[in-house]
Amino acid sequence: MTQIILVGFMGAGKTTVGAQLALALNTYQRDLDQVIEQQLGESIGSFFAREGEPAFRLFETKMLRENAALDVILSTGGGIVMQAQNRDILKQSGAPVIYLKTQPEAILQRLRGNLDRPLLNQLDRESFLDLWQYREPLYQAVADFTIVTDKLTPTEITEQIINQLNVRKR
Repeated sequence: MTQIILVGFMGAGKTTVGAQLALALNTYQRDLDQVIEQQLGESIGSFFAREGEPAFRLFETKMLRENAALDVILSTGGGIVMQAQNRDILKQSGAPVIYLKTQPEAILQRLRGNLDRPLLNQLDRESFLDLWQYREPLYQAVADFTIVTDKLTPTEITEQIINQLNVRKR
């Protein structure tokens, strides 16, 4: 089995690439946002609207702690790096943490009109850019390596990750 953790801003392709990696490496993918929704029994957007971001982040940390050491490809939510405790969990997991870096313009293009992104729907353009700039060094801090995804297909991203992992094994 192979353990890998994917981090990056919303819309970076973590879920899509995670699924492709799992197929390519003959292992399982676990999407942390989907796990959270299953545990909550409702969408993240609904929980977020009712309970607020702080309550969501606490639950997210609990779910990360329970899933970070599993032998799977773990796709995390975009805000996973916001809490210092989460960054510690990621670094101590023993898994390679891969940052799928996507520039803000590409994210906005990919997510235009997506109503399932509660945080994105609350932010104006300037606030979105501020959030991206705030999170970017946090992703870098936890990442073992970075793949810039802007002009790559999910298949190309998957191939780059596998190549990087093979280089690191040597």
